[in-house]
Amino acid sequence: MKKGIVLVANLKSQWYCENLIFSIRKSGCKLPIRLVHFGGEKINSEFVLSEVEFLTVDEFSSEAKAFITNLGSVLTDCPKGFLYRFLGWFSDWDEFIYADNDIVALMNWERLFEFTEEYDLVHADEEYTTQGIYNYLQPDKIESLFGEGSLSTAITAGHIVVKKNPNMIADMNAAIEWFKEHPEIPKKHDQSLLHVATLIGDWKLLNLCKPPHNWLSSWSGDYANSLDLIHAIQGGYIQDTASHKTWFSIKSDQSKTESPEPSPEPPSNTPSNTPISHLHYSGRGRIGTEPIDDLMFSDQTNKKRMERLFTIQLADMLGITYYKNQRKRVKNYLNRILKFTA
Repeated sequence: MKKGIVLVANLKSQWYCENLIFSIRKSGCKLPIRLVHFGGEKINSEFVLSEVEFLTVDEFSSEAKAFITNLGSVLTDCPKGFLYRFLGWFSDWDEFIYADNDIVALMNWERLFEFTEEYDLVHADEEYTTQGIYNYLQPDKIESLFGEGSLSTAITAGHIVVKKNPNMIADMNAAIEWFKEHPEIPKKHDQSLLHVATLIGDWKLLNLCKPPHNWLSSWSGDYANSLDLIHAIQGGYIQDTASHKTWFSIKSDQSKTESPEPSPEPPSNTPSNTPISHLHYSGRGRIGTEPIDDLMFSDQTNKKRMERLFTIQLADMLGITYYKNQRKRVKNYLNRILKFTA
């Protein structure tokens, strides 16, 4: 079985990518890495280029490029480069991990392939606790169309382990057609489309954050600081996140009995450490504003890391970050209007 890791990056995201690859290799993972050019200026990092097989979309098959074009017809909220994560399905690898750049590996990811024998897709996140609000404009329609519990199979598409089979691309093409038929239901981004594809094709999914595995949440926002993360990994307590508490509170009494809320204290047979595959900075406003964000500069020397954090904090204090974010929001808003009127 051929296995590897798929990344997508350009010069703008290069520093994220350097840190991600550093953390992957530091964990002991020796899997081959393929990096697809996002678009714009290409990466020039000697470290990254020495660790990856660099590819552009032009090196993929005509079928793959046609698929990306088809995706772009419905995923209008995504830059085209975001869609290149799907090119992993068109590689010669039998199984692959896709990871966003704003991720830090906290274990050897080769271990994740231990779970693919019985599953099509393996992930570790608490997206299921959000009840579809980040994937759908009308999340209630998903359960009415696909059945009760459909929202509980939600996926954070930023980190997935895939065991390829011939039906998956057909299922994703069917999801594209579903998006065209139901434009009022989904948000137009890659994560919602992948989830719909798994529902249409009835993929076998494993979320390692759910029982019986109970791995820790991979979203960095669920940890107050680095100490909180260390305590959770050491098994000092059950990590009961805010999103999980909200999700549990609205469950029916029967569902609560079938899936009880975790105790704040670990049982006596709890192992001395609790698995966590990675930390994902998805949705974070700014890097460097919380202690845990120090992990985003793990590949730097102590001096360089402190300089980066100081620069970011200074930009926040002077309002530079706020200005840049507002400018980006206005630009995105104008781009959406132009697409709508075109």
